Amino acid sequence: MKPIRLNENLNIYIIKTGKFKDISFSFRFLSKSSEEEATISALIAAMASDRNQQALTKEDMTRLSDQFYGSYVDVRNTGYGGAICTEFKTKVLNGRYVNQPVILDGFFEWMLNMIRYPLINEETLKEAKKNVRSVLIRSMDNPMQFAMKKAFETAGKGYPLSINIQGSLDLLDKITVEECKSHLSEMIDHSRLDVFVVGDVDEREIIAMIKNSFLFKERQNVETMYRLENTEFRGVELSRKMNQSNLIVVYNPQVLPIDTDYWPLRVAMTAFGQLPSSLCFSEIREKRSLCYTIGAQMITFDGVCFVYTGIDAQQAKIVEKLVDNQLETIINGQLSTALIEASKKMMINSIRQIEDDASSIINYYYQIFLIGRYSDKEEIVADILKVNVEEIKEVFKKMTKITSLLLKGEGNYEQDNESAL
Repeated sequence: MKPIRLNENLNIYIIKTGKFKDISFSFRFLSKSSEEEATISALIAAMASDRNQQALTKEDMTRLSDQFYGSYVDVRNTGYGGAICTEFKTKVLNGRYVNQPVILDGFFEWMLNMIRYPLINEETLKEAKKNVRSVLIRSMDNPMQFAMKKAFETAGKGYPLSINIQGSLDLLDKITVEECKSHLSEMIDHSRLDVFVVGDVDEREIIAMIKNSFLFKERQNVETMYRLENTEFRGVELSRKMNQSNLIVVYNPQVLPIDTDYWPLRVAMTAFGQLPSSLCFSEIREKRSLCYTIGAQMITFDGVCFVYTGIDAQQAKIVEKLVDNQLETIINGQLSTALIEASKKMMINSIRQIEDDASSIINYYYQIFLIGRYSDKEEIVADILKVNVEEIKEVFKKMTKITSLLLKGEGNYEQDNESAL
């Protein structure tokens, strides 16, 4: 699938299918990532999905939503390396299922009002700050999320990796109404915009709607992928009053989706820690029962990988050593053919299953077009199938460990304590 380019950094992607009774829309604006931008974006997301200038109360919003069979706009922010994507997502029942073929006209106008005219004033900002603060505090109360946040702050200091996409508690109270309004206006009128439509639609009708609403502005793109230059190792130990401990180990292979060894790294990471038969899971959890949970993930646009575990703090050094051993197993070419093939099969199945869900289709193609390397998922499948053990060995040699963070669960601590190892 190729985008319909209406203007520089204004693209439409129409996935025409009769599989769904709904028509799904996703408007994705791309802005440069920073702590302040993340915090303002979080506040805008909280306000924009709540009320707008034509529906001043929640009751008014409900009445408008009912006109379109319960449709609503979900606003959320996602980090893509050096950028923040603010997405306005909604769907509406296809008019032909309710004998109302013109439903799309009124729906599109309602949707644009939700995007352009959210109710931003002192009252709604105060409520948004309360809601965002609650989200941030809840994430800090989750030991695994807190450990990951601290690990990424350490590993990615000075880089977008260190930024919490949910916002900053330190900046939250400083954000003003005018800053929110200014950010929203700049984003809607000048940020890169990708519009996705999934459903049984008239392509010409959709293009005309988008043209009339967004065409007449100059838009700026934002670089998403970057290479994290940090290669110096740092160990950190934190203590909190809780029962379980968490160990996060961050690696920096400096491999991005545009690189030829990206898919070998993805296959290797799946075998390393993303399957029930993966090395970390089978060798550390199943055989030795040294952790409650363990897995490995990639942060695609930042080019880093990490292992996460839930453990008894007394076992931390043993677990970290065993993780290192599994990495060496792959580097030494001792990864079994069966595990490599199982990893490829899982990855390919996940790609082909996206067609069953409209949101998955949109998320998948958005990442692909940000990468700019593929136009068809079968091209990706072909690259996955071509991965061999030698490529896996070579790419895992790049796995430089840059952070090890242990969050210790200790019952006598009333506040966080931190030390560098």
